[in-house]
Amino acid sequence: MSEGAARSVVEGLARAIDELELPAHGETIAQARHLADLLQARIAEAEAEWNARGCPEVEGFSNLVAFERHRCGLTLTDARRAERRARRLTAWPLLARAWRAGCITGTQVELVCAVVPDRHVERLGTDVAGLVDEIEPLSALATKQALERRVAVADAHAEREAVEEGREPPVTPPPDRELSASRSIDDALFVQGHVDRDGAAYVEKALAAAARPDGPGERRSPKERRADALVDICRAYLESLENPDGKRSTERLTICADIVTLYRAWLRGAGVRTADELEDFFEDHPDLGALDRGLFLDAFDHTTGTARTLDGSPVTDALVAAVAAAGAMELLLSAEGRILHLGRTVRLFSQAQRRAILARDQGCRSPGCAAPVERCDVHHVTPWEAGGRTDITNGVAKCRRCHLDHHRRGIRDHLDADGTYTLVAPDGTRRVTRPPGWSEPRACLPLATTSRAAPEAVHGAPVFGRRCGCSCSAHPDPVERAEMEEARRLVLERIRQLQLERGA
Repeated sequence: MSEGAARSVVEGLARAIDELELPAHGETIAQARHLADLLQARIAEAEAEWNARGCPEVEGFSNLVAFERHRCGLTLTDARRAERRARRLTAWPLLARAWRAGCITGTQVELVCAVVPDRHVERLGTDVAGLVDEIEPLSALATKQALERRVAVADAHAEREAVEEGREPPVTPPPDRELSASRSIDDALFVQGHVDRDGAAYVEKALAAAARPDGPGERRSPKERRADALVDICRAYLESLENPDGKRSTERLTICADIVTLYRAWLRGAGVRTADELEDFFEDHPDLGALDRGLFLDAFDHTTGTARTLDGSPVTDALVAAVAAAGAMELLLSAEGRILHLGRTVRLFSQAQRRAILARDQGCRSPGCAAPVERCDVHHVTPWEAGGRTDITNGVAKCRRCHLDHHRRGIRDHLDADGTYTLVAPDGTRRVTRPPGWSEPRACLPLATTSRAAPEAVHGAPVFGRRCGCSCSAHPDPVERAEMEEARRLVLERIRQLQLERGA
């Protein structure tokens, strides 16, 4: 396109915007947002083509980042994001066409650029059409999770191919993290930086646990509360060094992982990457039963998702292995939620049950509400006063606003064993939601944490608590045993199904 024609296009767009009067109507705003996203797709396509031709250098800019900052007024972060997006759209033109056609959104494109590392652009670029088809109907959160699964599979395949070809496995780049702390002229400390996602799980949980409420007459901003919490954390750590035998109260960090994710972490920790290495691993561990072998096979095939913290932030297999190696495990969720039942003896949900329900729901379950877990109560589906049990099969996460609205409007609801939640409004309207990422009912065992040792918990063996008060091991709790046996039966049934699928 000639320079004159390009100028006329921009002038026509400017006239259309000047003449536009957008009414304050919800549907109109939503459609306008969609049209703005399509316009952004065309701008991004033009940026990608312009950058690929080397035009920024021709016009006197060192690169596209410099152009976006100085000519377009973007911040450094946004300019770098635009440059990365331009490179990705050049490498994957089908992604640009899908965005232009409205099949996917700009948010999903940004997630593709952020989640897929440069080392896998070529590998995952062989199936861009499949990737677009997969993420097209998904929300932003589900898109992020789907991309993380593809990256995890690509990492495993790259490592396995290198070992089979006699090459050194590719070295995973060290996590991107940095922290600067410098004093100003008035001796204030300025702290700035970022940490990787494993480190973020600890930092966020620690800051939230250390935050104290405002005192009488005190009004602090959220930033001030976090700054005070950081100081308190540092003070507590120094006090523990001065008194190494003293006891400290530690907020629990919960990692939610499918049981196969745990077995995958163990395999990676043992250096198992190829089928031959897996056979050697089985030969070195003749004590493994059918359950363990089946789970290790499932883990080797990488048929599982990504471990996450309670609020949904992903963590790596390395952190899962480290938590498991420390011997601190807690079964928050099990097959179809058959762990953690308190029956009718307790009116309020325990902290363990609350963690289990929040790990399953990942936020408010009311349709259309995106309130995070930290703003949620646990709601009895069948009211306690009407005979409802206080266990995880009768509880869902609801934010305070939706919880109050539920009771004020007289909404009826039902929770299935697989987590499907149905609400029926007074006018008969039915709305159904499922827990994020749950495509089918299956066992999910969140791992706990850094606060309590459980040295008996190895290779998924059940640990039965003693209820007799003595030091013997002959009196396991019968209810706990029955629940563990039921969970074990469901996992074995899942393994048999996988074996039949492989045989077919």
